[in-house]
Amino acid sequence: MSLATRFADLTALLRQYEPFWRPSPFVHPVPAWCADYPALAADCHALTDAALAALEADPSALMQWLIAREPALAALPPLLEVPTSAPAVTDLPNLWAKDIPGRKWQQIAAFAAQVPALEPKLESELELKPTAAGTLLDWCSGKAHLGRTLAQVRRQPLLAVERDANLCAAGAALAQQAGVAAEFVCADVLQDEPSLPASAQVLALHACGDLHRRLLQRLAQQPVQALTLAPCCYHLWLKENYVPLSALARGRDLQLDRNSVQLAVQEAVTSSHRIRSRSETLAAWRLGFDSLQRELRGKDEYLTTPSLPQSVLLEGFESLCRRIAAHKNLPLPANVDWPHYQALGVERHRRAQRLQGVRHGFRRAIELWLVLDLALYLEQLGYQVELSEFCPRELTPRNLLLRARANQSAAIRHHRNAQPSQP
Repeated sequence: MSLATRFADLTALLRQYEPFWRPSPFVHPVPAWCADYPALAADCHALTDAALAALEADPSALMQWLIAREPALAALPPLLEVPTSAPAVTDLPNLWAKDIPGRKWQQIAAFAAQVPALEPKLESELELKPTAAGTLLDWCSGKAHLGRTLAQVRRQPLLAVERDANLCAAGAALAQQAGVAAEFVCADVLQDEPSLPASAQVLALHACGDLHRRLLQRLAQQPVQALTLAPCCYHLWLKENYVPLSALARGRDLQLDRNSVQLAVQEAVTSSHRIRSRSETLAAWRLGFDSLQRELRGKDEYLTTPSLPQSVLLEGFESLCRRIAAHKNLPLPANVDWPHYQALGVERHRRAQRLQGVRHGFRRAIELWLVLDLALYLEQLGYQVELSEFCPRELTPRNLLLRARANQSAAIRHHRNAQPSQP
């Protein structure tokens, strides 16, 4: 199945089941689909905590649970199947992981194994020069752990682009220790325009939001040999609706708002139980405030509130509500039954979590839609593109990988068109 066909079929299914994934139960306590699918809503509310946790931990089981209640959803799993490519690099020395956190090293090793080795291509009949392997370019590199690792394997020079000067200095020192010829460019890729060498092979592991989008937009002006990209955090820097990059996605635009795009990354397989527990408590307290503000304002609508650190839990529920109310200029009465609203929040959170399970069944579909938009844009720019998974979900749920290589036939056509006409 071509990327375009997969994208078209996926778009059609997402449109068909938009009522399931569009409204958040945390914003709309009773989503409209509950009236159209009362049996499904009842089954959601009947889930025990253990059953809900098991479904949330296993996307395949969650999908099968939904299919049992809405059989037409059986068309979705085949569209979500993504192959795992055979590794190109294996057996990285453990010594190289010395300065890299364990999970990050595992992700780097898995990603590096999927970066293809580029061999020179002779085009003598066209009088083209051989294409050299070129420079490895680590986009938004941090200390360039990824780029440095692959540069050691491939014995290629490294160009690292990073906005934090301290990370650049630390990365340069690590590269020198490893004997890697590395150049660090300190630049904010959202503001600056660091040059992309035509011979570069670009690496981007979990470049968030506009960081990976800006990279692809730069390729339209400065083509490179190849790109290996694992995108992440698609919603960051997004203020309103997602703006597709590819012409095909623009023609079939789902009008994804920030809340819908954020759905793609609402998984916590790499978070500790303690962090997840605190996050759930914070969400419950927010819903307690939401119940309070709806009564005080006389409006049964959600009020957008500022993000808060988990440390506010130490101050207590009342303090959290007062903090949010002050931020929203919402006067609070002298006597508020704080335990009542805290209990309302806990109950609303329990109900919302169960209804949210239906929405979570579409997380991967939304993410794949976003990644296919990037893939189709790369094809539009003339690259040959492969979509795969570079590691198990348990290592990171953001495991979708795009490998793009400059289309040789397109380069040949460009070379021919650039030649002066013969007399």
